[in-house]
Amino acid sequence: MPQSWQGVAVFQAKAMLDPPEPQPAGSRAPWALPSGIVVLGLALRLYHLNYASVWGDEIFTLSVSRQPLREMYPAVVTDFVHPPLHYFLLHFWFKLVGFGPFQARFLSVVFGTLAIIAVYLLGEYLFDRRAASLAALLLAVSQLGVMYSQEARPYALLLFLVPCCSYLFLVALRTGDAGPWWGFVLTAILVAYTNYFGFFAVAALLLFAAVYRVRYPIPISRWIGGTALGLLLYLPWLTSGFVGRWIHAHQNVRGLPRAYMPWWTVLSTINTFNNGRTGGLIESSPWWTFLLGGLLFSIPALITFEPLLKKSLTDSAERQLRENVLFLILLFGIPFSAVLGVCFLSASYFVRYIMFVISSYYLLVGRGISAFNRTALRAALLSACLAYSVYSLRVNYFVPYKEDYKGAYAHLAQAGQPGDCYVVVPPSREEKLLAQWAWAIYEGSRPAMTPTSLEGATSGQATCARVWLISIERRSFPSAVKLSEGAQHVLELDHVRIEESRYFCIVLDLFVPRGQ
Repeated sequence: MPQSWQGVAVFQAKAMLDPPEPQPAGSRAPWALPSGIVVLGLALRLYHLNYASVWGDEIFTLSVSRQPLREMYPAVVTDFVHPPLHYFLLHFWFKLVGFGPFQARFLSVVFGTLAIIAVYLLGEYLFDRRAASLAALLLAVSQLGVMYSQEARPYALLLFLVPCCSYLFLVALRTGDAGPWWGFVLTAILVAYTNYFGFFAVAALLLFAAVYRVRYPIPISRWIGGTALGLLLYLPWLTSGFVGRWIHAHQNVRGLPRAYMPWWTVLSTINTFNNGRTGGLIESSPWWTFLLGGLLFSIPALITFEPLLKKSLTDSAERQLRENVLFLILLFGIPFSAVLGVCFLSASYFVRYIMFVISSYYLLVGRGISAFNRTALRAALLSACLAYSVYSLRVNYFVPYKEDYKGAYAHLAQAGQPGDCYVVVPPSREEKLLAQWAWAIYEGSRPAMTPTSLEGATSGQATCARVWLISIERRSFPSAVKLSEGAQHVLELDHVRIEESRYFCIVLDLFVPRGQ
């Protein structure tokens, strides 16, 4: 990472170690520190934004979002994995700024940066400026925060919406004002239109309201009105047909061998929140990162639980603190445990499913660090957190973790000739479609690439001057290497391989007929 950014991070850290000096009325100094944190977070999210190639999920997002709305919406329904809000936003964003991977990812940069502001505002409301600044800084330099703010998928949007929704809900609950309540309802609907797992965050808020229903009664008219408005606005998606698609897909996988989700998934997820992917974002974490990350992040988060352990609280400030801590615990714990439970039952899990809870997690960590009475201890702990985070962030920028369609297709565009045929392995319809879409994204000015089947390229009626074998070797498809080797064996029966080019997760093999 650039040394100048490390210096900015250190400067921000020093500014948070001592209480701020009183400022004259009307001074803008209280906003200088959070503004600097936001600028740092923005810079980290913009750096190398378009360096890595788009990968499978991003290819789908870009390709579907650029279609006319009458074609885009049915495609999103058929896919059914995510609700449509991010696709709609990206569709109109493309109309405003143009189409491309950079433009698509920049929208995520915007939401990822806004998430830092939302976390700061929520932290300041719950605790104070110091804890809020610490939490915002931790999110600004977070491996996951940066990673998914540089990806054209809905995760940065959800990371922004959840603390916004939580802030509005808490203000509505404590003030009784109608404005924040309806703001919460509308934001909760946006959460539901962004990601299904976002429902668990809303459920955590409602559980908090149930626990404190006596202290903070909400008029029944607002409950009814909010529920009715939510159902009314979500009805178009509920009736779109995605539920039937999900049921059909679920029935198709019955009887297939279930993947194994190990018990240590909880620990590895927390370690990822603690920036523990020091060897690469798709690599296993070294054992020592569990210890160091736990010491720097998890222990301060646990220290924040201390008000819950007191049997009696002497004043209203302590009671308020315990209430705020419980609020964050529910906001973190309910979605975290619910998502992991769902994924355990389905045996399908990626950390991106749950990454939106890092906002509440970093608020707990920030509060724990700020609770230390000694400035020197806070300084040492924060400096260590930043140094560890900066060290881990290097892999975001310089260690590949996405299929390199960009590099592979640049080579194909340069080395390809008229009459060449292209065979994609694995030979599924989805992989062939992704290959065509990726070509349109990076080489859209050239003639379209239409993959052919292996049988079509090797039959007696084949008219292929040469055959390119495009092997997609993702880790999520462990059999891909065997499929690639099998395709090579078939081609070598009457072809000769004259070239092999390797890119991250993609291998290009060029074959010519024997005797040519």
